[in-house]
Amino acid sequence: MPKATKQRRNHPLISYLIGFVFVILSAIVFIGIVHHLTISSHGPQLLKPLLGMYLAKNKSEIMEEAKRREDLEIHEHFHHLVQYPQLPENMRPVCYICHSDLPHSKNQKIRSLLNMHTQFFVCETCHIEQRKDVGIIYKWYNPMNPHPTGPFFGTRYEPATGDLAPVADRISKMAPFFKKGDRLESAIQIQDAPLAKDYMKVRDKLTPEQRDGVKNKFHEHIKPKGYQCEACHTGRGILDFKELGFADNRIEVLQNLKIKSMLTQNEEIDLPTLYKQ
Repeated sequence: MPKATKQRRNHPLISYLIGFVFVILSAIVFIGIVHHLTISSHGPQLLKPLLGMYLAKNKSEIMEEAKRREDLEIHEHFHHLVQYPQLPENMRPVCYICHSDLPHSKNQKIRSLLNMHTQFFVCETCHIEQRKDVGIIYKWYNPMNPHPTGPFFGTRYEPATGDLAPVADRISKMAPFFKKGDRLESAIQIQDAPLAKDYMKVRDKLTPEQRDGVKNKFHEHIKPKGYQCEACHTGRGILDFKELGFADNRIEVLQNLKIKSMLTQNEEIDLPTLYKQ
């Protein structure tokens, strides 16, 4: 009679766990070795020439300068900055090619106050140039939704806390539109526009004088100095808060801001010195 073969038993679960851990550790060691040999500054950097060629090919002086300005503004801010959703790059205004989310930097006394406004409206709202032949109206603008319905951020308070009520739509902002007959035309130029896309392709080949010429096209109908506080924070301002959907108690606060009086009635503002250099 043939000998009975011994039945093979399944391995215990602990052996599989040990094997899995060993595989993970081996993968980590392998990745570390590859990183050390290819791009780590402590190794031979075998891929450094290829990486350098890629970065040089895709280098943009304009975007590097914009990033540098943005980092500098964030670094110099004393208060914590609130993060809010960012648009895809091609849908951002052309302003962002040269300016950051925090474009005001010259006046150190009130730059934080000015930059705070960018959460509620686009740059053109304050810097649009009034023209005699074309009317301007202000409405909510969202490049991802041609007809945003709200509720919009900043238009009402949360009854329980008194803070600005949270909303799902954090993209829409107040913006100017040119009124031509019965047609409305956005005053905002985005980076996906033909002129902006063409400029992004050739900007590194342009001389400073040529760049200035293109920038003049981007700044058409744009004035360098924005409106004063009372242009909006008043009952007869350029922004019709009621028409834009603001709650009554929010409108009352916006039209009677204490900070408005302080900035418009005093030539000099004395702020406390918190730190001495």
